[in-house]
Amino acid sequence: MIWLGGGTADSLRAGADAWVRQGLAAFGLTDRWLLPIGLIAGLLAWQAIDRRDWRFHPATLWGMILESLVLAVALVGLSKLVDLSFSRLEGPGLLAAPGSTQHPIAPVVGFLGAGLYEEALFRLALIPLLYKSLRLVLVPPLLACTLAITASSLVFSLAHHAGAPGETFTWFAFVFRWLAGVFFAWVFVVRGFGVAVGTHTAYDLLVGWLDWHL
Repeated sequence: MIWLGGGTADSLRAGADAWVRQGLAAFGLTDRWLLPIGLIAGLLAWQAIDRRDWRFHPATLWGMILESLVLAVALVGLSKLVDLSFSRLEGPGLLAAPGSTQHPIAPVVGFLGAGLYEEALFRLALIPLLYKSLRLVLVPPLLACTLAITASSLVFSLAHHAGAPGETFTWFAFVFRWLAGVFFAWVFVVRGFGVAVGTHTAYDLLVGWLDWHL
């Protein structure tokens, strides 16, 4: 990111990456390595306390990649349906972003960052927090899970329009990102964090490819 952006590297950061850094900066924590090191340390700690074996067959990883691609294609199809529904109301949707003069690899950096940091923030951290909070007030498990998914997805959608690097609000973007948040959340709950990150990243890459070729 520093190599591509130099002094303007922060402009390449994914939304969740930038949001968390801004929050940390409010407490005087501005080291650029703090967030990635913290995320890696958290994931390693999670793995260390998990009783399951660390070892896995390489075929498992290939299966996760294939599953992520299939789910990402399904989400692209959903985005097309939502786009068609809103096209007469608000014009072009998320798949019709204007071209960019930045380095061609720069968008890929953003896609990878979004897949990892947004899933870590809105799914890995927020869903369990909301779920546990609801269970503390005796909300039934299935309802608590559904409410946690819905609320985290709304926050995920609204966050894209707040602060920097927030986007101009449109109903298409808001509704689609809410649906996408629900989609990613159920992938996280049913299939796990790894597949959720893979699906999010694959979706962003596919949408980026469509932007470059349409």
